[in-house]
Amino acid sequence: MSTVEPAVPPHLDLAFFHRLLDVDERDPAVELLSKAREVSRGLGYLVMAAAARDGVVGTGSADELRRMRLRLDFYAEVLRHCRPLGARAVKGPALAVWYPADLPRPMNDLDLVVPDEAALWRTVGAVIDAFGPRTMDVTVFGGEPRHFLVALAWPGLDPLLDHDLRVEICTCAFTGDHAAVPMRALLPEDEVAAGLLGVAEERFQRPFNAKDAADVIMALAPGRPVDPALIVESAERWRLAPELLELLLHTRAHSDHLDHLDHGLLDGLALAARREQGRREAWSRDHGATEDATGPIGSEVASALRAQGTPVFGMQLTELERGTRPRRDPAAAVVHHFDGGALLRTPAADFLLVLDALVDQDLYDRGMAALRDLDAV
Repeated sequence: MSTVEPAVPPHLDLAFFHRLLDVDERDPAVELLSKAREVSRGLGYLVMAAAARDGVVGTGSADELRRMRLRLDFYAEVLRHCRPLGARAVKGPALAVWYPADLPRPMNDLDLVVPDEAALWRTVGAVIDAFGPRTMDVTVFGGEPRHFLVALAWPGLDPLLDHDLRVEICTCAFTGDHAAVPMRALLPEDEVAAGLLGVAEERFQRPFNAKDAADVIMALAPGRPVDPALIVESAERWRLAPELLELLLHTRAHSDHLDHLDHGLLDGLALAARREQGRREAWSRDHGATEDATGPIGSEVASALRAQGTPVFGMQLTELERGTRPRRDPAAAVVHHFDGGALLRTPAADFLLVLDALVDQDLYDRGMAALRDLDAV
């Protein structure tokens, strides 16, 4: 297992971000920040932090950075509270340890992985009791074993400028593409591999961007103890070799900060990526024909709950309450089917299970009626 050493990280100054974002260095900092925000809010904060370090800061940007530090402090406190319960950070804090103190890595949300469902509900309950979130979202991934993703949210510090504070707790580290790349429950033990693969997994959601490149540069800084063979082995085992190879090539194309890398890492990833692409193509050939769900509305949710890795979403029906709810198993959620739909009763709240963002009023009314019937028993 590699250890995080206080190696001097690359100096990510404004000139670096000008090059990374292909903005002329003669352009004013406001143009650079505008381009960064087009990529992501997080990259915008990173550019502001680099500008502040270089003495380029005003009242508005200073307050945005202050609020981001408060957000990071809140997430750090939640993480400290959850670690004894078996939670481990995915991406955010795991990558942030490689950034210097005067260039903190921004985080829109905090992602945690827990070892099993019982640990999930212990952690969710502890966060609710200690921090009092306003809302809770839940996603159930079908099949066996069934996985859960719970998102707890609080209002942003500035309701007009800041997204909600959000802590996502999952029983699975990597959720894949819901097709050829399956869910993978565990994180790599090696911290460098875990950080890199956490960024690589994002490719299933969006193209890589400059903030991802900054993460890679910090994770693979000169002096960092990196085992190329272990990184390749981890990428292959977690089925992310094509994405990790693309991520490293993307970073190299926009910066010279990876010129020190062992060529064996890229060569090994290229071989592993070809093997993984072949496996995915074989999977696609074998699973090319899919059957449409048939039957009444409720059967679609039931079918999705049986399908491996298929996400089913929960619409919150009851308020979050601190403390243990009576007549609830504190370690498990239970699905209750009713005519045309399904409810999920968790240790924290009750949900109507749906497949789409828009919920028919009649389905909602029948779900509430079914919930009242369960409470009356």
